[in-house]
Amino acid sequence: MSDDLARVVARLESVASRLEKVEAGRSSGGGAAAAADDFNDHPNVLEYGKVESSMAELVKLAQNLPKDVTDITNLLKDVVAAQKNLLKISAIAKMPPPQDLQKVTKSLNDVIQKLTSFRESHRASKEFNHLSAISEAVPAFGWVCVAPRPLDYMTDMIGAADFYLNRALKDFKEVPGHKEWIQGVRKFFKSLKDYVSDNHARGLNWNGNGGSAVEAMAKVSGGAPAAPAAPAAPAAPAAPPPPPPGSVVAPAASSAPAPNPNALFAQLNQGAAVTKGLRKVTDDMKTHKNPSLRESSVVKADDLQKNKNAAKSTKAPAAAKTFPPKMKLDGKKWEVEHQANRQDLAINAEATQSCYVFKCNNSVLTINNKANSVTLDGCKRMSLVVDSLIASMDIVNCQSVKIQVNDKVPTINIDKTDGCQVFVHKKSGLDCEFVTAKSSEVNICVVEENGEYSESFVAEQFKTTWKDGKFVTELAEIVG
Repeated sequence: MSDDLARVVARLESVASRLEKVEAGRSSGGGAAAAADDFNDHPNVLEYGKVESSMAELVKLAQNLPKDVTDITNLLKDVVAAQKNLLKISAIAKMPPPQDLQKVTKSLNDVIQKLTSFRESHRASKEFNHLSAISEAVPAFGWVCVAPRPLDYMTDMIGAADFYLNRALKDFKEVPGHKEWIQGVRKFFKSLKDYVSDNHARGLNWNGNGGSAVEAMAKVSGGAPAAPAAPAAPAAPAAPPPPPPGSVVAPAASSAPAPNPNALFAQLNQGAAVTKGLRKVTDDMKTHKNPSLRESSVVKADDLQKNKNAAKSTKAPAAAKTFPPKMKLDGKKWEVEHQANRQDLAINAEATQSCYVFKCNNSVLTINNKANSVTLDGCKRMSLVVDSLIASMDIVNCQSVKIQVNDKVPTINIDKTDGCQVFVHKKSGLDCEFVTAKSSEVNICVVEENGEYSESFVAEQFKTTWKDGKFVTELAEIVG
């Protein structure tokens, strides 16, 4: 409550200060100059200082982090500055037509595009989740073009960054500075949303009594638009030189007679006699009465074979690119990639380490001891044996994989996977949660102490019906 009161008092003081400056300018005969500089003291611009302060804190937190994080934070700072200029323009200008609005917002769009391109050009960065979080949230600055509910738009854009912020926090929670930067990102976008809520809840506020937005843009950028110069009177064209003797050619008279529409209608009115000029088709010209014509139209078997050979000789598709197998520990993340026909893969993991398995085929991987998390991505006919996990196991875009849990795993996520068989022990593994989406042929096998197991399937078909004023989804029962 005290924060809200302080915010209201600050806004009232800024309005009072602005009115005093305008009145002083009018009394001293400097009304035009005061109006030109009025955007610096406008309440909407002054309130934006809170967003700038939050941005300054985020820049400070990024100074000791890797270069990619520092660079994208500085690009975000440029976006904040570009939006401040747009707020200054709106303080002294009325809402422009669409064609001028594109000119006024061009500088903001350019810096946003530059930030997005930076993320796309650094996909190999170890801090790619950091870059993605900023890139996914920065479209929230587009609220200036959204009305009448910019806050809903901002909520969607800022919410898109949570996924990447959580992944970055998971991967770097033990590295100093990253957690504080992630918290700073959330704090910054919250301050931006609070600013819009307090000052532009129905869309960007323009000055209804202001001037042209294009002219205001020139004032804000530091110069006045140049007045267009009066066009000079066109000089009288010089007389063309006389043509050389004999160069003038008289138009040739057409030798063809002008078309006579009466003749056309006369031909059409001949009735049956109109076809007397057509050539008669004799029997030797008809295929059903002249067998020799049918023989000449038969496609020979040799010609068919030649066409087939020509089709086969077309350029064969390029062979799939192969990558060297990889299995190494990078920081606290095991990377197992492009392994094929290996039945002896093994990792001695620690509780702080995660494992990412990518594009492995027809192989068996054993993860000994307790690990943090495991992800299988794009694997085929892959078998995975784990002792225990602290977080979760993710299986994405896989085919025909088998999972064996010796102790316990809190959560197993199965997404876009065709064929997945999970073995858990009845004594220790039944506390696991299975989350499936867009997957088929998922079976869970509960292993008894004597080694026998019972198999249960995960439902794939559902039935949705309208009941009691709402849609209700139930398992589809297959009878027969």
